[in-house]
Amino acid sequence: MRIYRDLQTKIGGIDISKIKLDENSKDDVHRALFGIQALYNNKKAMERVRKLLVEKVAPDKDKNNGRPGMNLWNVLVLGVIRLAANIDYCRVRDYANSHREVRGFLGLSYLMDDKIFDLQTIKDNVGLLTKEILDEINQIVVKIGHEELTEKQKSELKTKADSFVVKTKVEFPTDIGLLEDASTSAIRGVAKMAKEANIQGWRQSNSAITKIKKLRFSAQISKKSHTKDDKEKHLKKVWKPHEKLINFVKKKLKKAKEVIAEIKEGLKTPEETNPKIEKVEYYVAEAEKQIDQITSRVLNGETIPHSEKTFSVYKPYTEWINKGKIGVPVELGVRLCIIDDQYGFILNHIIMYNQTDDKVAVQIIEDTIKIFLNINSVSFDRGFHSKENQEDCKKLVTKLGMPKKGKLSEEAKKLENTEDFLNAREGHAGIESSINALQVHGCDFCPDYSKEKLESYISLSILGRNFMNLGDIIIAKNRKRRNRKKYTFAYTTLANAA
Repeated sequence: MRIYRDLQTKIGGIDISKIKLDENSKDDVHRALFGIQALYNNKKAMERVRKLLVEKVAPDKDKNNGRPGMNLWNVLVLGVIRLAANIDYCRVRDYANSHREVRGFLGLSYLMDDKIFDLQTIKDNVGLLTKEILDEINQIVVKIGHEELTEKQKSELKTKADSFVVKTKVEFPTDIGLLEDASTSAIRGVAKMAKEANIQGWRQSNSAITKIKKLRFSAQISKKSHTKDDKEKHLKKVWKPHEKLINFVKKKLKKAKEVIAEIKEGLKTPEETNPKIEKVEYYVAEAEKQIDQITSRVLNGETIPHSEKTFSVYKPYTEWINKGKIGVPVELGVRLCIIDDQYGFILNHIIMYNQTDDKVAVQIIEDTIKIFLNINSVSFDRGFHSKENQEDCKKLVTKLGMPKKGKLSEEAKKLENTEDFLNAREGHAGIESSINALQVHGCDFCPDYSKEKLESYISLSILGRNFMNLGDIIIAKNRKRRNRKKYTFAYTTLANAA
């Protein structure tokens, strides 16, 4: 059983709209809480968020039966705090159990309610927020932010787009390192399944893993051979430890395949899928792939095509990205393209799996204009340019700032000096502020593993950033309102005295 949020305020609790937050605090959590409070005070937006969470969080589960789960509102609040503060789940738990304002937003009293959230409970529930849910909530939050602007300010949006790399926090990939990861993971998985199925022969799996690690280290050391001048000697010295590693791993993989086949025979139906078996089969296949590539590279002296390489066994979506930056020649992760407006709200994003900037320029404008109809200007970097992109983007927006690559022709120079182009490019450097803000609030690297978790992590980071931006607007408006009242009171007092 799972409800959206408790409608009955608990003893000692305060309604979220009446919680007083410190406007002088520069802490990221306070800024995000101001944004969450603005969402809570908007009844129409809250109703849309409620329907969204009720319908799409764990849609295959019956929310009216079973044990009570964490309130969906609390799941959203804790998820936003995690990325707004860029903290791990241990600190999220500490905020949920010890932070007065956060507990108020969770519908609890700091002093009179002794409810404690467990670490695994928070992990499991925040993990239910998918990319689709978070992206829709993000659109709602941005539109609330635009409602806080004046009619003149929100009449037209000037947008900017750029891409950067979200690192996936993986070790530098080497073929023997990837072979070790894949083979040891396969052995662990098979040993565990064999124990559950009561199959003998895997009692010394830990010893096998230790031996693989030692053989891998020997192969790694052999590369530092001092016999490089004599190619034949060098090849023998390098290949021997590699061959030992490969032969030992082959034996274990053969044995692992036999166990998998035996376990599959015991399944009730041949079509029955077992996630554990699929995972082990993936590790086995990856280990065999690395064996082939090591043989080709070390023994035959072949060069492995870039497209055939794996850069992480555990995060296979990881890419080798060379953006040509000084001091950072290579980054391991995925490209992320974002588009923001002149008020700092991130309107949309695309995770660019095996894509370059010029492949997503038209798509990100088309997708964003469907949501925010008042976009009439967009600016890109040179990396997004192509002749087709120039033509297609001009059909979508009034003002386009897309500089051409390389040396400019006279026609291109005239185009880049027109008023529309210069207006579109005005303030383009501000996109770096949004990129830096995202990197500070989680998008520097993603600690989560699966592709789905990566996508929800990025969406949650963007949502947290937009909540903070909304909070900043609310704080600025409150200060302006107080100053206006103060000056009005002073003026009235002086006028009455005169």
